[in-house]
Amino acid sequence: MFNIGRKIIAYLVLLTVMATIPIITIKYSDNSDKPNNSSADTPPKMSDENYIITGLTAALCNENFNEESIKAAAILINNNYSVNPNYYDLTDKKIFFDEKYIDDSNKEYYSKVKKAVNSLDKLSITADNKSIFIPYSTVSSGYTLDSDESDYIVSVASPWDCFSSEYSNDTKCIGVSIYGINYMCSNGASAKEALKWYLPKLKFE
Repeated sequence: MFNIGRKIIAYLVLLTVMATIPIITIKYSDNSDKPNNSSADTPPKMSDENYIITGLTAALCNENFNEESIKAAAILINNNYSVNPNYYDLTDKKIFFDEKYIDDSNKEYYSKVKKAVNSLDKLSITADNKSIFIPYSTVSSGYTLDSDESDYIVSVASPWDCFSSEYSNDTKCIGVSIYGINYMCSNGASAKEALKWYLPKLKFE
């Protein structure tokens, strides 16, 4: 009789344990599926578009660019990405700086770019009321070239490019000199003024 009682108690304990296992498993699964807010992989609270424009602009500029220069580059990138997003390979680290993989040495610079993009008046660059893709290069040979594909892109002087360490007489630049807009903005020009210098026949809306 005593042994039977022990068996009954053992069965009851076993049943209780088995009944609680699914509950424990569910609770564990629920917790494991919740995102970890402290994870480095958590995306910033930005729209997808801002995230992309920030990454592209950060790759195009560098830490020597001031806020107005970065805004000018971001206006250019935003316009071009909206016209032809396939032009940009977002898997190429030289073209797109993904915040999730920025190292500590670039965090301050990336934050500066993000701030500039978030405060940006996103102008579209148009010709005959149509948005167009604007070609650009890092630096020019002292002047930009006309475009064979569009008469809206005209040659303009860019003498300050001669101060760049990347300057070369053989450099060809159509549209906008990135070094040029940085030089102009660093010397008092607004983002819009710098871009208009290189794109005098286009409208900014």
